[in-house]
Amino acid sequence: MARKANIAREEIHQACWELIEKNSFPNIPRLTEYFLQKDGRRCSNTTFLNAITDWEEAYKEQQQHELSELNDVLLPVFKRFSREVTQNLGKLLDEKSSEIEQHQKLKQEATRSGYMSLSSALIELQTAYDSLMSEHKKVGDEAETFKQKFAFSEQRYQEVIAQNSVLTSQIKQEEKDNAELRINLAQKEVDLAKQDNQIAKLTEENAKLAAFLEENQQNKIKNDAKKWQEMTKKLDALTSSVKTMQRKDRGTKQ
Repeated sequence: MARKANIAREEIHQACWELIEKNSFPNIPRLTEYFLQKDGRRCSNTTFLNAITDWEEAYKEQQQHELSELNDVLLPVFKRFSREVTQNLGKLLDEKSSEIEQHQKLKQEATRSGYMSLSSALIELQTAYDSLMSEHKKVGDEAETFKQKFAFSEQRYQEVIAQNSVLTSQIKQEEKDNAELRINLAQKEVDLAKQDNQIAKLTEENAKLAAFLEENQQNKIKNDAKKWQEMTKKLDALTSSVKTMQRKDRGTKQ
């Protein structure tokens, strides 16, 4: 029969968490090895199996909670980043467009008033254009930086999803293995019960045989004692007869 468990379910749950931190998914052989190395304790496979089943539910809830938290953190960041970039680009373009329009008005006024030559207008226009291009490059660099950060966050997000998928597959495989273990355990318990019945029958038969042998031994002892008594009586009678004959023989000679 299976040995009675002496390991608390909470201890088994803690062992499961420690194994998963080491990237080792808990199962009955690993838990058995864990407690043997820790303090040498053992318990039944059924106890391990029930505790693992409870722990798997808690583990699934934790994974779903972490994934939900990651979505809650990343999605607002992505949306805010996209919104800020769009707003900044729009604002910058509006400002530069206003500056160009203002310069254009100043040039037109200068031309009409005679205060600004055509070459000065071209220089100012070129200066404004260069400034706009410089700002455009700066915004482009910032956008590229944001894009890289976004790509990194997206990569991390996909890695978490992939890891969760792998863990889900592992859980399904472990559930399949645990189901097979349950079936094997049930069959072993049935076989063990049959063996117990056979042992009980053999024990009963051995007891009967021992009693029968004991009875035969006692009967043999009694029979041997009886035969010995009869032989003793015959020997005594023969001895007495011989003595009588000897006495008669001596009387005749006298």
